[in-house]
Amino acid sequence: MSADLRTMRYVLVCLLSLTFNSFAFVLDKQNPYSQFRKWNVGLNGTLELEFKTDQPNGLLLYTDDGGTYDFFELKLVNGALRLRYNLGGGAQIITVGSNLNDGHWHKVQVARRDEHTSLTVDGIVQRKTSRGKEYVFGKFNTNSDVFVGGLPSSYNSKLTTLALPSVIFEPKFRGSVRNLVYSDLPGQPPRRQELRHSRDLKSTRTGNASGDACERRDPCQHGGVCISTDDGPICECRDGDYEGAFCERDKAPSEATFRGAEFLSYDLTQTGGEPIVSTQDVISLYFKTRQPNGLLFYTGHEADYLNLAVRDGGLSLTMGLGNGKQEMHIKPSKTRFDDHQWHKLTVRRKIQEITPFTSFCRVSAVVDDVYSEHSHVAGSFTMLASSRAHVGGSLNARALPGARVHTNFIGCLKKVEFSADTLRLNLIDLARTGSKLITVTGRLEYACTATDSADPVTFTTRDAHLILPKWEAVKTGTISFKFRTNEPNGLILFNMGAKPPRVGCTADLFAVEILNGYIYVHMDLGSGGVRVRASRRRVDDSHWHEFLLRRTGRDGRVTVDGANAEFKTPGESNQLELDGQLYVGGLGQEYSAARTPPALWTAALRQGFVGCIRDLVLNGKPQDLTAYARQQDSASVRPACHVLMKQCVSSPCQNGAGCSEGWNRALCDCSTTNYGGPTCGRESPTIYLNGSQHLTAALGPEHVTQTEELLLRFRTTKAGLLVRTATEGSADRIELAVAAGRVRASVRLGDREKNLLAGTNVADDKWHTVRFSRRASNLKLQVDGAQPVRAETILGKASTLEITTIHLGGLYHPEEEIQITSTLPNFVGYLQKFVFNGVKYIDLARTLGVGSSNENNHIYDTSNIIFNGKFVKPDSLNVYKSVTFKSKHTYVGLPLLKAYANTYLDFYFRTTEMDGLLFYNGGKKQDFIAVELVNGHIHCVFNLGDGVVTMKDKLKNFLNDNRWHTVSIRRPTPKIHTMQVDDDLEMHTTSSNLMLELDSVLYVGGVPKDMYTSLPVGVISRQGFEGCMSSLDLPGESSSLIEDAVVPSSSLVSGCEGPTKCTHNTCANKGVCVQQWNTYVCDCELTSFTGPTCYDESIAYEFGPGRGIMTFTFAPSAVADTETDRVAVGFVTTKSDAVILRIESSNTQDYMQMEIIRGNLFMVYNVGDGDHPLGDETARVDDGAYHVARFTRNGSRAALQIDSYAVIIRHPQGGQQSTVFNSMARITIGGGAGGARSFSGVLAGLAVNGARPLDRAAAADPALALRGDVRRAHALDPDLNRMQQTPPSGYGGPGVLDELVYSGAGSGCRDDDEDACVLPDAGSGDDLITPVYVPSTRRPPKMHKGDTSGKLMKPCDDEDCIEGSGAGGEDIITEPEHPMTSSGVSSTHSMTSPTAAISTEHERERTSPTEARATADTRTTPLDHDNIHAATRDTATTPDRTTPTEDRTHTSPQFTPSIPKHTDSTHYTENNIPDYEDHHPEKETRTPTFEMEEERIPSRGHADYNGYEHEITTKWYHPKTTDNRVVPPESEFFATIVGIVASVLIAIILIVIIVLKLVFKLDTSYKVTEDKNYQQSASAALLGNQAHSSYQTGASSGPSNGNGGAVRGLQPLPLGRTAPAQPVKRDGIKEWYV
Repeated sequence: MSADLRTMRYVLVCLLSLTFNSFAFVLDKQNPYSQFRKWNVGLNGTLELEFKTDQPNGLLLYTDDGGTYDFFELKLVNGALRLRYNLGGGAQIITVGSNLNDGHWHKVQVARRDEHTSLTVDGIVQRKTSRGKEYVFGKFNTNSDVFVGGLPSSYNSKLTTLALPSVIFEPKFRGSVRNLVYSDLPGQPPRRQELRHSRDLKSTRTGNASGDACERRDPCQHGGVCISTDDGPICECRDGDYEGAFCERDKAPSEATFRGAEFLSYDLTQTGGEPIVSTQDVISLYFKTRQPNGLLFYTGHEADYLNLAVRDGGLSLTMGLGNGKQEMHIKPSKTRFDDHQWHKLTVRRKIQEITPFTSFCRVSAVVDDVYSEHSHVAGSFTMLASSRAHVGGSLNARALPGARVHTNFIGCLKKVEFSADTLRLNLIDLARTGSKLITVTGRLEYACTATDSADPVTFTTRDAHLILPKWEAVKTGTISFKFRTNEPNGLILFNMGAKPPRVGCTADLFAVEILNGYIYVHMDLGSGGVRVRASRRRVDDSHWHEFLLRRTGRDGRVTVDGANAEFKTPGESNQLELDGQLYVGGLGQEYSAARTPPALWTAALRQGFVGCIRDLVLNGKPQDLTAYARQQDSASVRPACHVLMKQCVSSPCQNGAGCSEGWNRALCDCSTTNYGGPTCGRESPTIYLNGSQHLTAALGPEHVTQTEELLLRFRTTKAGLLVRTATEGSADRIELAVAAGRVRASVRLGDREKNLLAGTNVADDKWHTVRFSRRASNLKLQVDGAQPVRAETILGKASTLEITTIHLGGLYHPEEEIQITSTLPNFVGYLQKFVFNGVKYIDLARTLGVGSSNENNHIYDTSNIIFNGKFVKPDSLNVYKSVTFKSKHTYVGLPLLKAYANTYLDFYFRTTEMDGLLFYNGGKKQDFIAVELVNGHIHCVFNLGDGVVTMKDKLKNFLNDNRWHTVSIRRPTPKIHTMQVDDDLEMHTTSSNLMLELDSVLYVGGVPKDMYTSLPVGVISRQGFEGCMSSLDLPGESSSLIEDAVVPSSSLVSGCEGPTKCTHNTCANKGVCVQQWNTYVCDCELTSFTGPTCYDESIAYEFGPGRGIMTFTFAPSAVADTETDRVAVGFVTTKSDAVILRIESSNTQDYMQMEIIRGNLFMVYNVGDGDHPLGDETARVDDGAYHVARFTRNGSRAALQIDSYAVIIRHPQGGQQSTVFNSMARITIGGGAGGARSFSGVLAGLAVNGARPLDRAAAADPALALRGDVRRAHALDPDLNRMQQTPPSGYGGPGVLDELVYSGAGSGCRDDDEDACVLPDAGSGDDLITPVYVPSTRRPPKMHKGDTSGKLMKPCDDEDCIEGSGAGGEDIITEPEHPMTSSGVSSTHSMTSPTAAISTEHERERTSPTEARATADTRTTPLDHDNIHAATRDTATTPDRTTPTEDRTHTSPQFTPSIPKHTDSTHYTENNIPDYEDHHPEKETRTPTFEMEEERIPSRGHADYNGYEHEITTKWYHPKTTDNRVVPPESEFFATIVGIVASVLIAIILIVIIVLKLVFKLDTSYKVTEDKNYQQSASAALLGNQAHSSYQTGASSGPSNGNGGAVRGLQPLPLGRTAPAQPVKRDGIKEWYV
């Protein structure tokens, strides 16, 4: 085909595209490519598009992971579509189709799931499986965009940022593309993609025309994907819940009703089909049932099976796979799944091959996304298979393998889906549409027809209630229900009318209550009420009872269990006009008791109904109580009705309190104890009144009662008024007082008064409990446990009492603020537990912050309470039901918090952590509540739907002090929220009285890890709580976090396990002891050892002389940018020049290299701002001994330590330093780049940022490649198997207590009581970290008698270095921290680890001026801030050894020998990098020796001097020679003669040199920069005043060598040669001439 013909054909195609509204974008020479958002491919994902073209070749699509490994390339090759991809295990190719360049549209889909990838073109599918173990496609944040048609030309100069660089040379795609669909955000479904306009695409235009309806306005709803076609847009409804042309309609639910005889099934063996096989499958379904047992789902093939059923109200799973079996039973405490509510069940199975003969199957079952179980099965299987399945039952459920339930399911099922790899079956949908695969047994109804109106609900507390619309029964009406309880008192129904318009009339009323075990009905039509006892027998017997009421006008009939009782309302009114709402189960605390009629006693006493109610029907209309419960108080009103075991059997009541059985709850009587709360475990608030103090509660006008119940506990030695009610303008009252050693109760109503006396000798300064109750004319008084005193008398009209105020301890007029006179003195003593008609007034005063615990009290006035007394602080806390959260990842779940209308949450906690989430309960819409520890203080955060509110304690001290602290959170009124932490009370008043609508479960101690990112705004915590928690009280119960948890945790242990502290010898070999709450672990990363205490040998490899190399490649998901690095390795070698390891970046020049140069160890690192060498020339490592090297980097700072030698620290100064090592991807072990300078010896325990390449090599990890002469070393030499074989340098030596390094105050507590030693906060990390200096666990190298070889020995004090102490006339070197005169060696404090060197400030020591003596070649050395060498070493020449000094001293411009053999001139550059090039060829044969004494140098004003000079003295001594001769006298005589001759020759040479100096005026200058500013950064200040090491870095001159990792300018010079002089001109430099 000619070029002109192809051009005409292409133009025709473009015109046709424009004709059809241009539903695609065209790629041509003017528009070479298009760019779209990132594809969120992860482990599973799909990408779809359509294309048409007449070109046989061209790049259709490309995306990668940012330039590392993973990529997807889709291109046309000779008319076929080829997918080339890499997921880390090597490139794979899939080719589909032919002649696809025919000018027609072709639909393409790329799909992947774990290791499986498929390419589909026009319905033709090809699949392949990737190799390797990691299948995640890169990282979403660093992945590239999706490019269609080609790539931008800017990539021509950035090929390293492409995982497949050759893609830039692929021919561009010429044609049209449309309907590009994929997911572009994590967790989001696929959606149609739009062009992404970038600044890099300034010259790029799209061919997408404005006629595309999908582009103009997407018509699809509910997540539907808009697809452009030649006939217009269509919507693909990918969410199965919607359908219609625009996905606008709710799809008919795929649900069905099973009644025990119906079920679904398929059996592939009957049709000759092959079983469904997969490596992973998912079964998900929703079920709703009232039955405790029933088969839900079964699938299997031959002997393999999976059986799911409802069993005993829980969820049962049994599985057999190969020769392995597994069984799980999910049955949370106090939660059942047979409550006729929808529950979601998800079961996942996944097979992972371990060996060719053994596989591992992980199985998990989750109900309602909360209750879960996880397990696994191992066996000889390779796939999951399903040839038959049953849904809802079978012909013989008992005969199915793994059956634990023998009955079919009765209830509703919906969305029953079975997925096997990419196959997905909706079994109910298939049955409904008549699929040949599914067999339907029985008459299955494809809808859930079971109504919820007959379902029971359980009211769990006295405050629990539901609010329904009013009962419409003006002239006539009926109402019926069934109920069940064992509690004798409770309000069941309450509906009241408006306030009567005429005086003398009453408000209309309808109510039903249980009183003393009998049913009573109250009816008032406005002209007078009637109270009818409707039951002949008690109904509090735990059985179901039926109630039916019919009324017509004034006449009514009530029937209970078939027994009728008729009644007639008084007066003339015959209409029941109810205006308020119908309350079911009670009124709650928010309903004022003043609004209830006096005759309704349970309302006055605030006693709600606790029990079950079902089948509520109003005027023939069933009411769905479960639906109301879901919408309102779903925590306190629970669906279903189950009878639990007796609660008092477990003795829940504490401190001697009595226990009685309630409805599924224990009722603890705390009245005779000093404790309160649901189980009498919490100290009751106690007040003290001194005779002039009191508590007054105002109840408001129109508070009229016919019954009262009063409880009070007191302690006194005098007579006095306990409590009295008062009413303005009336003498009616109830009064309790201590008189004549007894308790007197006086009741006055109208003109009648009745007195009762009880108790004896109650003014004995002991606690006494008084109870008083009135039921109309019946009175009862009881003191302590004595027999109650009863009386019955007619008091006043209708026996009603009006109460305006209640006075406790004395009378007080709130308006006039004066004492009211009384015949009784005010009370003096202690009071607690004052309860009047269900209101705990002392507790309420405490909650509202009324009163003060200080001596200086003031009158505090809130809405209705005045108190000017004093709260008494308890002597100690009663800690009960304590548990320990052992880590920040431990959490449990309790049933939903009951906080709909009021909040009650009390607990104690104890921790050393600064932060952690304590409680979290999410809710509907925006509602939630959370309690967290933030920076050592308690935060209570909640949202009622009108905004986030945060309450914080204002305590001065932090609460992470390892002591118990109390927290109480309340909502005493609808608009007031309080939080009390210890003695601090915080209060918040809201403008609305919205309810807190919570959902799910109450998480305690934290939440699942993936929930932290989705916590609401206002919740700061991103980790859980670590520490102890106890005494948890919730509404109506004291929950046990272990026994009552519906989401349990094995990491939660009973009791409070206090922190076990690290000690100085916890971890061996310089392992770091990491403090956790109740234990510790040893961090062995920087030791080269392993094991629980860093004592065991690590895996070692031997590198032979044949150049062995080991290469470790990070997985793509593990490639990361690092700001801090930690490298450690143990090694044995005799090679003086080698590269131990090299760490490289994947896309930058960043690297780190550890190498040996002339027997000394160096580490060179480059993070983008040039090479930074770091080394220790004071320690030889090529001596065949075992050495450990530790390197740490934090930003631009770095530290290196060899064995126990002091730490070398480098802190580059000047300019902006790079801090990040980009894309760490590869570690080469045993040599440098290309295998140069190979290592020979043994390497052990290599650790790089937590990764252990040698361990992974031993495990045959494919990420690690070995080549050459390298093999596993199964054991180190016994003499070399411990580190620190070289003597430690630095002052003090090992074991000196001053070298202990702490991460925070408190680690060195000397208190014998562990509780007094409080661990500090460790920052934002997960654990308290206390690095502790560990003395050497090995003996130092032995020195034989007579061996005065000059090796360094342990330091000694002045008084010890005398005859007989092991020290003689050794040279003593003193190195102050300011510029000094020494032997060219600079010193500072020694450090225990590189980590401590960077992050910890050292303590300083002083030495006396008399110790500042030295015998050495003198040279003044300034501080070098680029390279701080914390070491001291003096190598002396002794006459006993014939080894020349040259053997121990390098003469090169790269190193400064410890004792130089010659005097050279040392220059310092402007950035304080010493230059050690020689300027004088003359060499002295020995070092001149003289003695000098230094005085203490005063402060020079430097920031690091702190006003005085810190001097550090380190003394090394050599072993004394003894009288035991090891050589004959003749040798000694000969040596003496030789010495004399040598001395003469040396003297002659010295004379010659002096003459030459005088003749030629040669000089040696020592230059010191005195104008140098020594100010350091804040980070450097942590290092203390430290001298610097002295070797040339060469960072400012000279390129890096070919290896890239060698220290610049550190190449060894040939012996006998010197570097040429490099004169440097400096201003402001003094010169001294010798």
